[in-house]
Amino acid sequence: MTTTTTRDEITVSAGTAAPVAPPDDVRERARKTRDDLVDRFRSSMQGHLDERQAAMRAGTNGMRAEAQLGQPTVGPYVAFDLYAFTPIEFGGPPPYQPSKIIAGGQWAVIYAVLFVNPTIDIPNGFAVPPTVQLGGRRYRVGMEQINLTDVTDGPDDFRQDRFDSPAPAFTVLEFWFQTPVPGRKPLLFEANLSADILNVGQPYAAFASTVIDADSGRIQENIPLRYLVYPE
Repeated sequence: MTTTTTRDEITVSAGTAAPVAPPDDVRERARKTRDDLVDRFRSSMQGHLDERQAAMRAGTNGMRAEAQLGQPTVGPYVAFDLYAFTPIEFGGPPPYQPSKIIAGGQWAVIYAVLFVNPTIDIPNGFAVPPTVQLGGRRYRVGMEQINLTDVTDGPDDFRQDRFDSPAPAFTVLEFWFQTPVPGRKPLLFEANLSADILNVGQPYAAFASTVIDADSGRIQENIPLRYLVYPE
């Protein structure tokens, strides 16, 4: 069985928490960049899903997991996972380029993608796909940041919402922040993102160990999501 994911299944969620909101013109400038990144990500993930389903039909081994870390994981099957892009700065005139080096006082965004596996895998215990199991369930995705230079906490943020039924395979979340204005030296930040299901008895949780470098498009595994804020 091959499961396809349509563009309509990508949900851009603001959640129930009041997010840090950039000016409307900044958010509008970011829209095309967000859509381009998400479309490429969705296409790549869909390719992995299709590849794995084809391997299952052919009865072959050596199938790679759709995602690298998440819970529950059974063999090569990952039911639930979280991905993050490196920050993107939207200051100055277009074209807007992704960058992990951000000027102080600028608006930037970290895009996270919550993945719920839409495929069936009976041998690994998923006769009912996670998208069906998590339909109507409440989720929370949080971003915790640390200023490594000053060893201080924040700014932190979270999104909390309820999945439709069935749950979408991909939920895109935006974590906006305005960088502080450093003094004489730049500030190094680290962002950590995690996700879990709030309903009791749902063993689904993940953190963003897979980070997509928005500058190069490369996948980074188990490398901290860090960015530098410099005095302009």
